[in-house]
Amino acid sequence: MQTMMNTRSMKTYQRRASALALVLLSTRSDHAESFGRHCIQSPLHTSQNHIRRTPITSSSTTITALSAAKKKSAEPKETETEIRDRILAEIDSGMRQYPSWISEYGEPQDEFLLDDDDDGAIDASTLGQWDEKDFQAKFDYEWDPDEGDEDPNNLDPVYEYAAPFQLDEEGIEVGYNPIFGRSNPIDGRTILNPPDSYVIDEKTRDDRLVPKEFPDGDIEIKANADVIALRKSLKIIETHTDPFLKMEVPNHMATWHGYPEQLSYPKQDYMNNRFTKPEDVTDFDKLGPARARQLAVQLARARNNEWLPEGTSEAYHASKTAIYKEKGVLTGSTLPGQADPEVVAKIQPAMDVLGDVVELLSIEADTVFRFKYHGLIKNKRGMSAWAGVLIRNCDVDCTGVVFETGFRKRDPYYDGGSHWYGPY
Repeated sequence: MQTMMNTRSMKTYQRRASALALVLLSTRSDHAESFGRHCIQSPLHTSQNHIRRTPITSSSTTITALSAAKKKSAEPKETETEIRDRILAEIDSGMRQYPSWISEYGEPQDEFLLDDDDDGAIDASTLGQWDEKDFQAKFDYEWDPDEGDEDPNNLDPVYEYAAPFQLDEEGIEVGYNPIFGRSNPIDGRTILNPPDSYVIDEKTRDDRLVPKEFPDGDIEIKANADVIALRKSLKIIETHTDPFLKMEVPNHMATWHGYPEQLSYPKQDYMNNRFTKPEDVTDFDKLGPARARQLAVQLARARNNEWLPEGTSEAYHASKTAIYKEKGVLTGSTLPGQADPEVVAKIQPAMDVLGDVVELLSIEADTVFRFKYHGLIKNKRGMSAWAGVLIRNCDVDCTGVVFETGFRKRDPYYDGGSHWYGPY
């Protein structure tokens, strides 16, 4: 029994293998792509159970099925245009019905309707032709003051504007901060009498297009006009809350267009910011190269201390301090004055603390102390205040401390400056 079952299974396996070999051999090379993409409708491509239920009796049946499959695959396919035409023909004949959701897209014939009857429609032929002049037009913010363009930031005299700044009950400007300055959005560009809509404005209103609020002869017409006039006379600033600033900002303001970016500094005269007088200017362009170099060396040496005559530099510095001796004033100079020895002895503890940073010059009016300051300029104000505290701790009356630095105004070696340029 087991032998008979094995023999029957072997025969079935042989039949299936022979059928598959026939399919592979009968498939032409030019149908290889279609064979890979589309399943050939033949008994060999059915399920395994169907093959078992329908045994293959002969190879002729398989060949016939393969021939029919080849003919069916060789038939031309419908193009998209043919499919569309066939569907439309079926709809026209009644064989195919519209789906229920087609009504949401409107009727197809509505797309072919033209608005020729609309008198207000824009006709492209009346718009004119574009040329290079259209690209030369400018917006309001595109203006050049050098070419004489009118400033678009100027206020329109037709409207009334708020005050440049508002004051609170204490007379302080609203929104003013001593560090950041003004921050009130209501300023001198806020419009108090904004224009109405062109539909209801008296200058542009067309009563034929605007529906009447009241019948003709109604007593409410005059009362309503009085209320409107009263509200406009109050000049209430209409505002809204800005979602970003979280504060009230006006609804109507004169647009600020800004000013053009300055790409270069304005041209200045060649002699601008020069110490040479115009009548003393040397025109080197008229001189030859040799003479121009010789004259330049002479001018450079004439302003150099090494080439000046003896006594010139001393006379120059003496002229700077002559005014103090002439007026009898020492303040502003480093010239020494008079000082009471007893007071100097009392403030000696303070002098020991200050050390070599200061040098006592004089005591003016018995309570004002003048010192020559040798420290950094950036510490001058703080050091003078501290010196006043040290002097008062010595039980000496002190109403002021003056630190004299002469012509020294800065510390070039500490603030990145050059020590070759003064005054210091």
